[in-house]
Amino acid sequence: MSIKQLKLHLQKLDGKPFVYEHNGQQLYNEFEAKAPPGCYEQIIKRTKKYKTNQQVKMHFGLLINTIIAKANDEGIDTSAFLKLLLQEDLPTGVGVTKDFLHQLFYVVCPSYGAEGRRITLSKMSTREASNWFERCRNLLASRGFYIDDPDPNWKDKPI
Repeated sequence: MSIKQLKLHLQKLDGKPFVYEHNGQQLYNEFEAKAPPGCYEQIIKRTKKYKTNQQVKMHFGLLINTIIAKANDEGIDTSAFLKLLLQEDLPTGVGVTKDFLHQLFYVVCPSYGAEGRRITLSKMSTREASNWFERCRNLLASRGFYIDDPDPNWKDKPI
């Protein structure tokens, strides 16, 4: 099997040469050794700085695990946790988006598969998806947001 393209990430620190991230140097050497004769293009462009492993550890190992442990110790479920977070006006400066609502409804109206694990819409059967829609719709109605019956032509209508 031949590799047709290789994408590597380099990092440049002040006063130091470029350094391949992760096993990039090894991947480059393997690519170079296996590449058939011909012309190749190399493009180096500046990209955003990626998260560090330390940041990932802080997020999942410290922040999330600490919250889960405290919530479990104090018997706090998702609704109580959301109330706790929103006790006061919490201005974020970020408008409501599709992504926000998408993730929020997975939290406030969770669905579980046959194995008892949480599932997302992509894993739901048509029956599970219909039930999930109705539960979300009922929750919204209890808060003053009334959702019409589904329209098969919804994609053609402006928001």
